[in-house]
Order: sequence, then C-alpha cells, then structure tokens
Amino acid sequence: MDTTAWPGTPVPPWPDAVSGQSFLPPRGKGIRVVTEEHSPSVWLPLIEGLTPHGLRHSHKTWMLEDAVPEVLQAERMGHTVPGIRGVYAHVSDSMRDDLKAKPQKRWEISLQERLRLSVGSPIPVLHGFLEGAQRRVQSPVSILSA
Repeated sequence: MDTTAWPGTPVPPWPDAVSGQSFLPPRGKGIRVVTEEHSPSVWLPLIEGLTPHGLRHSHKTWMLEDAVPEVLQAERMGHTVPGIRGVYAHVSDSMRDDLKAKPQKRWEISLQERLRLSVGSPIPVLHGFLEGAQRRVQSPVSILSA
C-alpha cells in the first residue's frame, strides 16, 4: 500500500509493485470488491521509519519499564541469559501470567486514548475494538480499574 497520500492507495503485491504495475483488486467468489475510492486502507505509519525490528526494541523497553524479570525477557525475545544467572533462573507460570497482563493493560490504555480521538474507525477490526472499549467505559467495572 502506498501511504504517502491519505488514505493510502492500494499497490499490487510484490514483485508487481516493484516493477510499477498498477493495482488490480483480487476477484473471485467470496472476495469483496474494493475500489480505490472505497478502500479500507487508511493505515499511515505511526512513527516515521518504524520497522518490525524497531517494535522488538519497543517491546523490550516496555518489559524493562514493567519490571519483567530478566529471564522472562530473554525467553520472550528468543535470547538466553548469560552466565550463572541463566543456569539458576527459571520462568514460572505466574511470571508468564503477569507478563500477559502488562501488555494487555497497555492495549486497553491505548484504546482509551484512541477513543478520545474518535469513537469509530473505517477499519472494521479497529472499529470492533473501539466498540468493546466504549462498552467497558460505560460499564461500572472497567478492566483498567482492576
């Protein structure tokens, strides 16, 4: 997708995009026809230059901020803890449960911040998340207060 112009223009999959071929929407039984005028492709980069590897750096930083044990950080990142620390330190189920709760809380907070911009989105999956977050805000017990 070309994200240099709002809301983004679909581009053909590689290698056609590299050779400059024009976008041809997929056709066939069960495939919704999407035109450039009605494209749900409204994705823009969140941070200029952000890469999947850059997201690993962010994830590591969040784990440090959340005081996740070193041995669990290493397991999560696919690394090993060097030296004797790696021999005697082990990951427990409760550590994993705690780790799952921390990014979940960050996700819930990000949805609340996104709701302040707009209660909906033209991207169906995000719109569904926002609807769920809005319901939680309106309910007497919120995940964020737990």
